[in-house]
Amino acid sequence: MSFENMKETKFKNTHDRSCAIIVNFNKKEQLLVKNICNLFGLKDLIVLDYKNSNNVVRDILDGNKEDISEDGLRNKAILFNNLHHTMINSLLQNLKKVKIKNVLSAVVTETSVDWTIDNILKNLIEERQAIKNGETIDHKK
Repeated sequence: MSFENMKETKFKNTHDRSCAIIVNFNKKEQLLVKNICNLFGLKDLIVLDYKNSNNVVRDILDGNKEDISEDGLRNKAILFNNLHHTMINSLLQNLKKVKIKNVLSAVVTETSVDWTIDNILKNLIEERQAIKNGETIDHKK
């Protein structure tokens, strides 16, 4: 695992849809996130929960999502696709201001676009723990 400053990272656009995917937020949190996104001009928000955990990100971005799981992870996460790093940073800062805590966050990449939501959540959880412990990890597909 390596860390790079988002300003210096050149992300290849994996999918043309500019959006945020929010996972496992309750109704009140969904409304807060929607309002924050609207303030920054981001109108496309995809809402998922643990029942969508076996869906692949590319399929979700294409508008195809199914409620096919009953045992998905229930961690909150927000995934950003095709957004500028300044917007992502602003959105994350404002989420903290409205007291939405313990949110995992990531940018959809060439690799993660073909992962399931559960796989992304597992990797983000592992990554958070590694950072906390000062360790490095290899992401699992």
